[in-house]
Amino acid sequence: MCLLASNSRRKFKNCSSISPPRFLHRKIEEESLLAAKMFRAVALFGRKKSRPFKVYYNEWFNTLENSLLPRLRHALASARSSTILSTHVDAIHRHFEAYYDALDLAATNDVSQLLFPEWRNALEKPFLWLGDLHPYLFTKLLRSFLSEEEEEEPVIVTNFRESSDYLDKPWHILMAWESGCQDLMTRIEQIECVLRLRLPSLVARGRKAQSLFVERIGSNWGRSEGKDEEVKSAIGEAMAEEMEELVSVFVDANRLRISVLTDILSATNVYQAALFLEGLAQFLVGFHDQKLLREFDKSKTVID
Repeated sequence: MCLLASNSRRKFKNCSSISPPRFLHRKIEEESLLAAKMFRAVALFGRKKSRPFKVYYNEWFNTLENSLLPRLRHALASARSSTILSTHVDAIHRHFEAYYDALDLAATNDVSQLLFPEWRNALEKPFLWLGDLHPYLFTKLLRSFLSEEEEEEPVIVTNFRESSDYLDKPWHILMAWESGCQDLMTRIEQIECVLRLRLPSLVARGRKAQSLFVERIGSNWGRSEGKDEEVKSAIGEAMAEEMEELVSVFVDANRLRISVLTDILSATNVYQAALFLEGLAQFLVGFHDQKLLREFDKSKTVID
C-alpha cells in the first residue's frame, strides 16, 4: 500500500535554519552602534534605577520555550478540540503582547538599553530593527508555509515506519494549508503594503531624532567644557527633550510589530495560527541553540 504525502506535511519547517542577511546586519551595525553607545553613555546622567530588561526577557523567553511552546505542540499533536488548541494559541499571542507592552514600559525609563541591546546574541542581532524583530519577519514566515505547499512535488511514502510522524498527525493539521491559501496570500500582501508605507516614515523619524539628539548634546557639551555641573544640567535637559521622540519612535515600532502579528492571527484559522506560532516560537528558540552559536563563532572572519 502506498501513501501520497508531501515533504511539507512530513515535518514542520525548521525555522532556525534561516540565514541572516549580511547586508541587513551591516546596515544595523553601521547606523545604530555609534548612536546607541552615545545614548547609553548620556543616559547615565539621568537614568532611573530599574531592573535591566535582560532579566525580564530571559524570564519571558524561558516561559515561551519551556511552558507555552511544549503545550502548543502537545495540543497540535492531539488536536482533539479546536477550542483547546485555540486556548493555547491565545496564550502565546497574549505572551507576545505582554512582551511588547513591557518593551514600551522599559523604553519610557531608558530607551538606550533597547535600541541596540548588547545582551542579544550574535544570531539575534541581524534580525533586529529598532530594537526588536523586523515586522517583515512575521509575514515572511507565514509566506514560507504557503510556498512550501505550492512548490514542493509530492513524494510516495511506502515505508509506514518511516512515515510514522506523518501518520500520527491529525488530518486537519496536515491539511491546514490546503484551503483558503489564495485569500490568505491576498491578506499578506495587504499587510506588507501597509509596512511599505509605514516603515520608511519610522526610519526617517528615528534618524531625525538621533541627529537632533547628537547635535544638541554636542553643542551643549562644547559650550560647557570644564564645567561639570553645567554639563550635567545641559545634557539632562537635552536628553529629556530629544529622548521623548526616540521613545515615541520605538513604541510606534512595537505597535506596528504587534499589529502585524494580530492581523496574521486574525487572517488564519486556528490550525494555521497554531502552526505559525509554533514556527515563530521555534525561530526564537533557535537563536539560543548552543551548537549553532558555537558554529557561528567559529565561522567569524578575523580582521587583522
